[in-house]
Amino acid sequence: NWGNRDKSVTKMRRLLKGNAPTDYHILFMSSIKHMQAGIIKVANSLRTTTSTNACYLVQELARTLGPALDSMVEIYLQTFVKMCAATKHIAAQNGNQTVDTIYQYVSYNIRTMQHVWIACQDKNVQPRTFASGWLRTILSRQVGAKTHFESTGGLELAEKCVKHGLNDSQPKVKEAMRATYWALAKIWPNRAELIMNTLDPKAKIALEKHSLNPNASTSSASTLRTVSYTHLRA
Repeated sequence: NWGNRDKSVTKMRRLLKGNAPTDYHILFMSSIKHMQAGIIKVANSLRTTTSTNACYLVQELARTLGPALDSMVEIYLQTFVKMCAATKHIAAQNGNQTVDTIYQYVSYNIRTMQHVWIACQDKNVQPRTFASGWLRTILSRQVGAKTHFESTGGLELAEKCVKHGLNDSQPKVKEAMRATYWALAKIWPNRAELIMNTLDPKAKIALEKHSLNPNASTSSASTLRTVSYTHLRA
């Protein structure tokens, strides 16, 4: 009965607002883990309101519990990354927002990064587009933990994601990844420059003209001069 399931999800969201997560933490976490399969089933409901309610519950679990949710993250990410490919726009947006919220609050590890890389290679354009936003969220949280991010292979995977997105066949995937490129460039400028040097002149101009490039006008003008000179010589 979907009505009962929806009411149960609403009740769990109310419990999150109270003292249960703190005063009865062990019991609360055990119960949440026991009900994880049911929460996912409700999230995958064909009833939009019911599904949305479950997505909000998972987002609120991530915000309230933070790293305490780490042991359950893997299954949640699998579920909501898959939801991002839904043909129903609301479902895809709910999946995107839920994945991004999870990345904002749970602990980083290489497995969570691998979900971004897998999404970057998805045959559906929506997960490929959303992946750039998730990667920006991860990068913003790793500013103070650069060494750990590098040593676990996170930076290498991030570079692969950025390269793949900038060379995607879909313009909106490229555009989304350009913003992520400049987020990477703020933290690892040398690594970002190496990526820039692998691009063809047209892609390089589009990247340099992006609004998040702190030297957009100067760099794009320089590239245009280089391209023009090359064409004249040819």
